[in-house]
Amino acid sequence: MIILEHGSAVSKELMRLMKIPIDTYNNILTVLQLGHYNPLFEYFDYQSRKIMSVYIINNALENDTRVPTQDQVDAILGIVNVLVQDQSDQPEEEDPEDFQEEQITMGKFIHLLQADDPNQHYLILNAARKHFGSGGDNRIKFTLPPIVFSAYRLAYKYKEMQEQDENWEKKCQKIFQFCHQTIGALIKAELAEIPLRLFLQGAMAAGQIEFENHETVAYEFMSQAFSLYEDEISDSKAQLAAITLIIGTLEQMSCFGEENHEPLRTQCALAASKLLKKPDQCRGVSTCSHLFWSGKSASNEEMHDTKRVSDCLKKGVKIANQCMDNSVQVQLFVELLNHYVYYYEKGSDQITVQVLNQLISKIKETLPNLEANEETEQINKHFQNTIEHLQLRKDSPNSEGPSYDALLL
Repeated sequence: MIILEHGSAVSKELMRLMKIPIDTYNNILTVLQLGHYNPLFEYFDYQSRKIMSVYIINNALENDTRVPTQDQVDAILGIVNVLVQDQSDQPEEEDPEDFQEEQITMGKFIHLLQADDPNQHYLILNAARKHFGSGGDNRIKFTLPPIVFSAYRLAYKYKEMQEQDENWEKKCQKIFQFCHQTIGALIKAELAEIPLRLFLQGAMAAGQIEFENHETVAYEFMSQAFSLYEDEISDSKAQLAAITLIIGTLEQMSCFGEENHEPLRTQCALAASKLLKKPDQCRGVSTCSHLFWSGKSASNEEMHDTKRVSDCLKKGVKIANQCMDNSVQVQLFVELLNHYVYYYEKGSDQITVQVLNQLISKIKETLPNLEANEETEQINKHFQNTIEHLQLRKDSPNSEGPSYDALLL
Protein backbone atom coordinates (compact mmCIF):
# COMPACT_ATOMS: atom_id res chain seq x y z
CA MET A 1 0.00 0.00 0.00
CA ILE A 2 1.21 3.50 -0.86
CA ILE A 3 1.66 5.75 2.18
CA LEU A 4 1.16 9.42 1.40
CA GLU A 5 3.87 11.62 2.85
CA HIS A 6 2.63 14.41 5.11
CA GLY A 7 2.61 17.76 3.31
CA SER A 8 2.50 16.25 -0.17
CA ALA A 9 -0.14 17.56 -2.59
CA VAL A 10 -2.10 14.28 -2.60
CA SER A 11 -1.99 14.02 1.20
CA LYS A 12 -3.24 17.60 1.59
CA GLU A 13 -6.07 17.02 -0.89
CA LEU A 14 -7.16 13.77 0.77
CA MET A 15 -7.14 15.47 4.17
CA ARG A 16 -9.26 18.32 2.81
CA LEU A 17 -11.77 15.84 1.38
CA MET A 18 -11.94 13.87 4.65
CA LYS A 19 -12.67 17.02 6.65
CA ILE A 20 -15.72 17.81 4.50
CA PRO A 21 -18.10 15.21 6.05
CA ILE A 22 -16.87 16.14 9.55
CA ASP A 23 -17.61 19.82 8.94
CA THR A 24 -20.87 19.07 7.11
CA TYR A 25 -22.46 16.68 9.61
CA ASN A 26 -20.78 18.11 12.73
CA ASN A 27 -21.42 14.71 14.23
CA ILE A 28 -18.70 12.08 14.31
CA LEU A 29 -21.32 9.35 14.84
CA THR A 30 -22.76 10.12 11.40
CA VAL A 31 -19.28 10.04 9.84
CA LEU A 32 -18.78 6.58 11.37
CA GLN A 33 -21.59 5.29 9.19
CA LEU A 34 -19.64 6.11 6.02
CA GLY A 35 -18.37 2.67 5.04
CA HIS A 36 -15.22 3.79 3.18
CA TYR A 37 -14.16 6.57 5.55
CA ASN A 38 -12.12 4.64 8.10
CA PRO A 39 -9.98 2.68 5.55
CA LEU A 40 -8.73 5.97 4.05
CA PHE A 41 -6.72 6.58 7.24
CA GLU A 42 -4.41 3.75 6.20
CA TYR A 43 -3.05 5.90 3.36
CA PHE A 44 -1.81 8.59 5.73
CA ASP A 45 1.58 8.62 7.42
CA TYR A 46 1.87 9.09 11.20
CA GLN A 47 1.78 12.91 11.18
CA SER A 48 -1.26 13.13 8.92
CA ARG A 49 -3.18 10.49 10.92
CA LYS A 50 -2.50 12.47 14.07
CA ILE A 51 -3.69 15.76 12.59
CA MET A 52 -6.90 14.14 11.30
CA SER A 53 -7.50 12.39 14.63
CA VAL A 54 -7.13 15.63 16.60
CA TYR A 55 -9.52 17.30 14.13
CA ILE A 56 -12.13 14.58 14.72
CA ILE A 57 -11.85 14.69 18.53
CA ASN A 58 -11.96 18.50 18.63
CA ASN A 59 -15.10 18.43 16.47
CA ALA A 60 -16.74 16.03 18.94
CA LEU A 61 -15.77 18.29 21.87
CA GLU A 62 -16.96 21.48 20.16
CA ASN A 63 -20.34 19.92 19.35
CA ASP A 64 -20.64 18.02 22.63
CA THR A 65 -21.19 14.81 20.68
CA ARG A 66 -21.97 12.05 23.17
CA VAL A 67 -20.98 8.50 22.28
CA PRO A 68 -23.71 6.24 23.73
CA THR A 69 -22.76 2.67 22.72
CA GLN A 70 -19.80 0.35 23.18
CA ASP A 71 -19.56 -0.33 19.42
CA GLN A 72 -19.33 3.38 18.66
CA VAL A 73 -16.63 3.82 21.31
CA ASP A 74 -14.62 0.97 19.76
CA ALA A 75 -15.10 2.44 16.28
CA ILE A 76 -14.02 6.00 17.17
CA LEU A 77 -11.05 4.93 19.27
CA GLY A 78 -10.07 2.61 16.43
CA ILE A 79 -10.02 5.54 13.98
CA VAL A 80 -8.07 7.88 16.30
CA ASN A 81 -5.82 5.06 17.52
CA VAL A 82 -2.76 7.22 16.87
CA LEU A 83 -3.77 9.33 19.91
CA VAL A 84 -4.55 6.30 22.08
CA GLN A 85 -1.58 3.94 21.64
CA ASP A 86 2.00 3.90 20.35
CA GLN A 87 2.37 3.41 16.60
CA SER A 88 4.97 1.42 14.68
CA ASP A 89 5.78 4.43 12.46
CA GLN A 90 5.89 7.16 15.11
CA PRO A 91 9.10 9.20 15.55
CA GLU A 92 11.39 8.39 18.45
CA GLU A 93 10.92 11.81 19.98
CA GLU A 94 7.81 13.98 19.93
CA ASP A 95 7.27 17.54 21.10
CA PRO A 96 6.32 17.11 24.78
CA GLU A 97 3.99 20.13 24.80
CA ASP A 98 2.09 18.90 21.73
CA PHE A 99 1.87 15.41 23.22
CA GLN A 100 0.53 16.74 26.50
CA GLU A 101 -2.04 18.92 24.76
CA GLU A 102 -3.24 15.97 22.66
CA GLN A 103 -3.62 13.73 25.72
CA ILE A 104 -5.47 16.42 27.68
CA THR A 105 -7.85 16.64 24.71
CA MET A 106 -8.37 12.86 24.85
CA GLY A 107 -9.02 13.13 28.59
CA LYS A 108 -11.80 15.65 27.88
CA PHE A 109 -13.21 13.40 25.16
CA ILE A 110 -13.59 10.51 27.64
CA HIS A 111 -16.32 12.50 29.41
CA LEU A 112 -18.38 12.31 26.19
CA LEU A 113 -18.39 8.51 26.37
CA GLN A 114 -21.65 8.04 28.21
CA ALA A 115 -25.00 6.33 27.82
CA ASP A 116 -28.34 7.10 29.46
CA ASP A 117 -28.63 3.44 30.45
CA PRO A 118 -26.20 2.79 33.38
CA ASN A 119 -25.54 -0.81 32.30
CA GLN A 120 -24.55 0.36 28.81
CA HIS A 121 -22.41 3.11 30.38
CA TYR A 122 -20.50 0.47 32.35
CA LEU A 123 -19.77 -1.45 29.11
CA ILE A 124 -18.57 1.80 27.53
CA LEU A 125 -16.16 2.43 30.41
CA ASN A 126 -14.80 -1.11 30.13
CA ALA A 127 -14.24 -0.65 26.39
CA ALA A 128 -12.51 2.70 26.95
CA ARG A 129 -10.36 1.18 29.69
CA LYS A 130 -9.13 -1.56 27.30
CA HIS A 131 -8.18 0.97 24.63
CA PHE A 132 -6.55 3.58 26.86
CA GLY A 133 -5.03 1.06 29.30
CA SER A 134 -2.54 -0.04 26.64
CA GLY A 135 -1.51 3.54 25.82
CA GLY A 136 1.73 3.44 27.79
CA ASP A 137 2.85 5.17 30.99
CA ASN A 138 3.06 8.64 29.44
CA ARG A 139 -0.54 8.55 28.19
CA ILE A 140 -2.46 6.81 30.98
CA LYS A 141 -1.84 9.57 33.52
CA PHE A 142 -4.03 11.77 31.31
CA THR A 143 -6.61 9.21 30.20
CA LEU A 144 -7.25 6.76 33.06
CA PRO A 145 -8.21 9.34 35.75
CA PRO A 146 -11.20 10.62 33.68
CA ILE A 147 -12.37 7.00 33.30
CA VAL A 148 -12.20 6.54 37.10
CA PHE A 149 -14.16 9.75 37.74
CA SER A 150 -16.75 8.73 35.17
CA ALA A 151 -17.08 5.38 36.97
CA TYR A 152 -17.60 7.12 40.33
CA ARG A 153 -20.38 9.21 38.77
CA LEU A 154 -21.94 6.01 37.45
CA ALA A 155 -21.98 4.56 40.97
CA TYR A 156 -23.92 7.61 42.19
CA LYS A 157 -26.32 7.08 39.29
CA TYR A 158 -27.00 3.49 40.43
CA LYS A 159 -27.76 4.80 43.93
CA GLU A 160 -30.37 7.15 42.45
CA MET A 161 -31.94 4.17 40.64
CA GLN A 162 -31.96 1.80 43.61
CA GLU A 163 -35.75 1.49 43.58
CA GLN A 164 -35.76 0.45 39.90
CA ASP A 165 -32.79 -1.92 40.06
CA GLU A 166 -32.63 -4.48 42.86
CA ASN A 167 -29.04 -5.38 41.90
CA TRP A 168 -27.74 -1.81 42.24
CA GLU A 169 -25.54 -2.62 45.24
CA LYS A 170 -23.73 -5.47 43.48
CA LYS A 171 -23.21 -3.22 40.46
CA CYS A 172 -21.75 -0.49 42.67
CA GLN A 173 -19.35 -2.99 44.20
CA LYS A 174 -18.32 -4.04 40.68
CA ILE A 175 -17.70 -0.41 39.72
CA PHE A 176 -15.39 0.13 42.71
CA GLN A 177 -13.47 -3.05 41.82
CA PHE A 178 -13.11 -1.67 38.29
CA CYS A 179 -11.81 1.65 39.71
CA HIS A 180 -9.42 -0.16 42.07
CA GLN A 181 -7.88 -2.08 39.14
CA THR A 182 -7.70 1.04 36.96
CA ILE A 183 -5.94 3.04 39.68
CA GLY A 184 -3.61 0.04 40.12
CA ALA A 185 -2.50 0.48 36.51
CA LEU A 186 -1.45 4.06 37.34
CA ILE A 187 0.55 2.82 40.33
CA LYS A 188 2.39 0.32 38.10
CA ALA A 189 3.33 3.26 35.89
CA GLU A 190 5.24 4.57 38.92
CA LEU A 191 2.82 7.41 39.54
CA ALA A 192 1.84 8.07 43.15
CA GLU A 193 0.11 11.40 43.74
CA ILE A 194 -2.63 10.91 41.12
CA PRO A 195 -3.58 7.40 42.38
CA LEU A 196 -3.52 8.67 45.98
CA ARG A 197 -6.06 11.36 45.12
CA LEU A 198 -8.19 8.89 43.15
CA PHE A 199 -8.24 6.45 46.08
CA LEU A 200 -9.31 9.25 48.45
CA GLN A 201 -12.04 10.34 46.03
CA GLY A 202 -13.18 6.71 45.82
CA ALA A 203 -13.26 6.36 49.60
CA MET A 204 -15.51 9.42 49.85
CA ALA A 205 -17.77 8.16 47.05
CA ALA A 206 -18.12 4.71 48.64
CA GLY A 207 -18.93 6.31 52.00
CA GLN A 208 -21.64 8.51 50.51
CA ILE A 209 -23.28 5.88 48.28
CA GLU A 210 -23.80 3.45 51.17
CA PHE A 211 -24.19 0.24 49.20
CA GLU A 212 -23.78 -3.09 50.93
CA ASN A 213 -20.20 -3.53 52.17
CA HIS A 214 -19.48 0.17 51.48
CA GLU A 215 -17.53 0.66 54.72
CA THR A 216 -15.12 -2.15 53.81
CA VAL A 217 -14.61 -0.67 50.32
CA ALA A 218 -14.06 2.84 51.73
CA TYR A 219 -11.54 1.49 54.26
CA GLU A 220 -9.67 -0.38 51.52
CA PHE A 221 -9.42 2.79 49.43
CA MET A 222 -8.22 4.82 52.43
CA SER A 223 -5.62 2.19 53.35
CA GLN A 224 -4.39 2.11 49.74
CA ALA A 225 -3.94 5.89 49.88
CA PHE A 226 -1.91 5.48 53.09
CA SER A 227 0.24 2.78 51.49
CA LEU A 228 1.04 5.08 48.57
CA TYR A 229 1.85 7.90 50.97
CA GLU A 230 4.25 5.74 52.97
CA ASP A 231 5.89 3.82 50.14
CA GLU A 232 5.97 6.16 47.15
CA ILE A 233 5.96 9.81 48.26
CA SER A 234 9.36 10.98 49.51
CA ASP A 235 9.47 14.70 48.72
CA SER A 236 8.80 16.65 51.95
CA LYS A 237 6.42 19.19 50.37
CA ALA A 238 4.50 16.43 48.61
CA GLN A 239 4.29 14.48 51.88
CA LEU A 240 2.77 17.42 53.76
CA ALA A 241 0.29 18.03 50.92
CA ALA A 242 -0.64 14.33 50.82
CA ILE A 243 -1.15 13.86 54.58
CA THR A 244 -3.19 17.10 54.71
CA LEU A 245 -5.36 15.71 51.92
CA ILE A 246 -5.78 12.37 53.71
CA ILE A 247 -6.73 14.12 56.97
CA GLY A 248 -9.19 16.40 55.16
CA THR A 249 -10.81 13.44 53.42
CA LEU A 250 -11.19 11.40 56.59
CA GLU A 251 -12.61 14.42 58.41
CA GLN A 252 -15.44 14.64 55.87
CA MET A 253 -16.35 10.94 56.02
CA SER A 254 -18.97 9.49 58.35
CA CYS A 255 -19.24 5.88 57.18
CA PHE A 256 -16.68 4.29 59.52
CA GLY A 257 -17.47 2.52 62.74
CA GLU A 258 -15.11 3.14 65.66
CA GLU A 259 -13.07 -0.01 64.91
CA ASN A 260 -12.16 1.39 61.47
CA HIS A 261 -12.11 5.11 62.28
CA GLU A 262 -9.74 4.77 65.24
CA PRO A 263 -6.79 3.19 63.35
CA LEU A 264 -7.21 5.65 60.47
CA ARG A 265 -7.14 8.78 62.63
CA THR A 266 -4.32 7.37 64.74
CA GLN A 267 -2.34 6.65 61.58
CA CYS A 268 -2.93 10.24 60.42
CA ALA A 269 -1.57 11.62 63.69
CA LEU A 270 1.43 9.29 63.56
CA ALA A 271 2.22 10.13 59.93
CA ALA A 272 1.95 13.87 60.62
CA SER A 273 4.37 13.64 63.55
CA LYS A 274 6.90 11.71 61.45
CA LEU A 275 7.25 14.27 58.66
CA LEU A 276 10.89 15.12 58.04
CA LYS A 277 10.91 18.88 58.62
CA LYS A 278 9.87 20.37 61.95
CA PRO A 279 7.61 23.07 60.41
CA ASP A 280 5.82 20.35 58.41
CA GLN A 281 5.41 18.27 61.58
CA CYS A 282 3.92 21.24 63.39
CA ARG A 283 1.46 22.02 60.60
CA GLY A 284 0.64 18.33 60.19
CA VAL A 285 -0.23 17.63 63.83
CA SER A 286 -2.20 20.88 64.22
CA THR A 287 -4.21 20.03 61.09
CA CYS A 288 -4.74 16.54 62.51
CA SER A 289 -6.40 18.07 65.58
CA HIS A 290 -9.48 18.74 63.45
CA LEU A 291 -9.93 14.99 62.99
CA PHE A 292 -10.47 14.64 66.73
CA TRP A 293 -12.94 17.51 66.79
CA SER A 294 -15.08 17.44 63.64
CA GLY A 295 -14.21 13.91 62.51
CA LYS A 296 -17.32 11.71 62.39
CA SER A 297 -17.89 8.00 62.93
CA ALA A 298 -20.89 6.00 61.68
CA SER A 299 -23.18 7.75 64.20
CA ASN A 300 -22.59 10.94 62.14
CA GLU A 301 -21.81 12.87 65.34
CA GLU A 302 -18.63 14.93 65.57
CA MET A 303 -16.05 13.51 67.99
CA HIS A 304 -15.30 16.66 70.03
CA ASP A 305 -12.47 14.82 71.77
CA THR A 306 -11.11 17.88 73.59
CA LYS A 307 -8.19 16.02 75.17
CA ARG A 308 -6.84 14.71 71.85
CA VAL A 309 -7.34 18.15 70.26
CA SER A 310 -5.37 19.75 73.11
CA ASP A 311 -2.66 17.07 72.85
CA CYS A 312 -2.23 17.74 69.11
CA LEU A 313 -1.91 21.49 69.62
CA LYS A 314 0.48 21.11 72.58
CA LYS A 315 2.62 18.87 70.41
CA GLY A 316 2.50 21.55 67.71
CA VAL A 317 3.73 24.18 70.18
CA LYS A 318 6.51 21.87 71.37
CA ILE A 319 7.68 21.24 67.79
CA ALA A 320 7.49 24.96 66.94
CA ASN A 321 9.74 25.71 69.93
CA GLN A 322 12.34 23.36 68.44
CA CYS A 323 12.59 25.32 65.17
CA MET A 324 15.85 27.26 64.98
CA ASP A 325 14.74 29.78 62.35
CA ASN A 326 13.04 32.60 64.29
CA SER A 327 10.80 33.75 61.44
CA VAL A 328 9.57 30.20 60.81
CA GLN A 329 8.99 29.76 64.53
CA VAL A 330 6.88 32.93 64.81
CA GLN A 331 4.90 32.01 61.69
CA LEU A 332 4.09 28.63 63.27
CA PHE A 333 3.05 30.29 66.54
CA VAL A 334 0.66 32.60 64.65
CA GLU A 335 -0.83 29.61 62.84
CA LEU A 336 -1.17 27.70 66.13
CA LEU A 337 -2.81 30.75 67.74
CA ASN A 338 -5.45 30.63 65.00
CA HIS A 339 -6.07 26.93 65.68
CA TYR A 340 -6.39 27.63 69.43
CA VAL A 341 -8.83 30.52 68.79
CA TYR A 342 -10.92 28.28 66.54
CA TYR A 343 -11.32 25.61 69.23
CA TYR A 344 -11.85 28.16 72.00
CA GLU A 345 -14.71 29.69 70.04
CA LYS A 346 -16.10 26.21 69.33
CA GLY A 347 -16.32 25.60 73.07
CA SER A 348 -13.44 23.20 73.70
CA ASP A 349 -13.12 23.07 77.49
CA GLN A 350 -9.36 22.37 77.42
CA ILE A 351 -8.53 25.57 75.51
CA THR A 352 -8.39 28.57 77.85
CA VAL A 353 -7.77 32.30 77.56
CA GLN A 354 -4.53 31.76 79.51
CA VAL A 355 -3.20 29.58 76.69
CA LEU A 356 -4.11 32.30 74.15
CA ASN A 357 -2.38 34.94 76.31
CA GLN A 358 0.79 32.83 76.50
CA LEU A 359 0.97 32.44 72.71
CA ILE A 360 0.21 36.12 72.06
CA SER A 361 2.91 37.13 74.56
CA LYS A 362 5.44 34.79 72.94
CA ILE A 363 4.69 36.20 69.46
CA LYS A 364 4.86 39.82 70.62
CA GLU A 365 8.18 39.10 72.29
CA THR A 366 9.79 37.49 69.23
CA LEU A 367 8.24 39.39 66.30
CA PRO A 368 10.16 42.72 66.76
CA ASN A 369 13.48 40.85 66.66
CA LEU A 370 12.94 39.47 63.16
CA GLU A 371 14.88 40.90 60.25
CA ALA A 372 12.70 43.27 58.23
CA ASN A 373 11.76 41.68 54.90
CA GLU A 374 8.71 40.65 52.89
CA GLU A 375 8.30 37.40 54.81
CA THR A 376 8.31 39.20 58.17
CA GLU A 377 5.77 41.68 56.81
CA GLN A 378 3.43 38.78 55.89
CA ILE A 379 3.83 37.19 59.33
CA ASN A 380 3.12 40.52 61.02
CA LYS A 381 0.04 41.08 58.86
CA HIS A 382 -1.26 37.58 59.69
CA PHE A 383 -0.75 38.27 63.41
CA GLN A 384 -2.39 41.71 63.27
CA ASN A 385 -5.43 40.27 61.48
CA THR A 386 -5.75 37.66 64.24
CA ILE A 387 -5.43 40.33 66.96
CA GLU A 388 -8.07 42.50 65.23
CA HIS A 389 -10.43 39.53 65.22
CA LEU A 390 -9.83 38.91 68.94
CA GLN A 391 -10.22 42.62 69.77
CA LEU A 392 -13.54 42.65 67.92
CA ARG A 393 -14.74 39.65 69.91
CA LYS A 394 -13.59 41.23 73.17
CA ASP A 395 -15.30 44.56 72.42
CA SER A 396 -18.52 42.92 71.21
CA PRO A 397 -19.14 40.00 73.58
CA ASN A 398 -21.50 37.33 72.35
CA SER A 399 -23.81 35.95 75.01
CA GLU A 400 -23.63 32.51 73.41
CA GLY A 401 -19.90 32.54 72.68
CA PRO A 402 -16.93 32.22 75.07
CA SER A 403 -15.74 35.18 77.13
CA TYR A 404 -12.64 37.14 76.11
CA ASP A 405 -12.65 39.39 79.20
CA ALA A 406 -9.35 37.98 80.50
CA LEU A 407 -7.63 38.25 77.12
CA LEU A 408 -4.53 40.47 77.16
CA LEU A 409 -4.05 42.34 73.91
